[in-house]
Amino acid sequence: MNQENEKEKKVVSIVNLAGNIFLFLIKIFIGMLTLSVALIADSLNSLTDIFSSLVAFIAVKISGKKPDEDHPFGHERAESIAGLIIGVLIVVIGFEILKEGIMKLLFGNEVRFGFIAIVVLLITIGLKLFLAYYNKRIAGKTKSMALDALSRDAFADVVTALTAAIGVFGAINGFPFLDPLMALVISVYIMWNGIKTILINTGQLMGKAPPKELIQRISNKAFEVKGVKGVHDIKAQYLGVLVQVEIHVVVDETISIQKAHLIGKNVQYSIESMEEIDRVFIHLDPFKGNYFWDNKK
Repeated sequence: MNQENEKEKKVVSIVNLAGNIFLFLIKIFIGMLTLSVALIADSLNSLTDIFSSLVAFIAVKISGKKPDEDHPFGHERAESIAGLIIGVLIVVIGFEILKEGIMKLLFGNEVRFGFIAIVVLLITIGLKLFLAYYNKRIAGKTKSMALDALSRDAFADVVTALTAAIGVFGAINGFPFLDPLMALVISVYIMWNGIKTILINTGQLMGKAPPKELIQRISNKAFEVKGVKGVHDIKAQYLGVLVQVEIHVVVDETISIQKAHLIGKNVQYSIESMEEIDRVFIHLDPFKGNYFWDNKK
C-alpha cells in the first residue's frame, strides 16, 4: 500500500470532518433562528456528513493495514464497508427530511430572517464544492471507495443547499410553500444519491467483475511477457477497491518446468504493476504448436 496515498486519504478525511462540523453548527443555529425547514433539513444532512467523515477516516486507517494471519488478502474491503454505511445513512436522513417536509407542507411553515439563511446556504455551497472536487481528486488518485462516497455526498450537498436556498428565497417573497416543497425535493435527491452509493459498494463487497476494458488490458499485459503463447479464462473480481485476478497462461509444453515457472512469475509481476490490481494467480497450461484462442487485441 502506497504510504503517500494513505497519508493523503487521512488528511482528506480530517478536512471533511472539520468542514462538516462547521457547517452543521452554523446551519442548525440559523435554521432554528429562521424556522426554515429546508435549512434545518440541510443541517441534519450535515450531521450525517459528520458521521460519514468519521466512518471514512476509520475505514482509511483500517484499509491501510498490512495483511495479517486473519486477513491474508489485506483490509481493502474496509473502505467499501464504509461506503455502504455512508450510503445507508444518506437514505435514512433523506427519508426523515421527506417526512418533515410533508408535515410542514400540510400544516404550514413560517420563515424568519430569510436573508441570513440564504447567506449560510451560499457558504455551504462554496465549501461543499471545494470538498466535492477535493475528495474526487484524491479518490481518483488513491482508488478510495470511502472518499469517492464522500465526494458523491458532497456533490449532493451542493444540490440540496441550492434547492434549500430557492425554498427560503421563495418563502420570504410571498411563497411560503416553497420552503417545505424544496425540502421534499432535497429528500428525494438525497435518497437517490444514497441508493447509488449503496449499489456501488455492495457490488464491490460481493466481488463484482471489473469493466471489460480492464480485462482486455490485463490480457494485453500478459502478452507483453516473452514466452506467452496465449491466455484464456481470465477471471477478476473487486477485493475492496482493488482487483484480484485469476488467469490461465499458455506456454510451450516442450520447455522446462523452471522456464515455465519463470514465465508465469513474469506475467504475475507484469499484471500486478497495474495500479488497479491487487494480486494475480497464474495457472500454466502446456500446449504444443500454435495457440489461437486468446484475448489478445
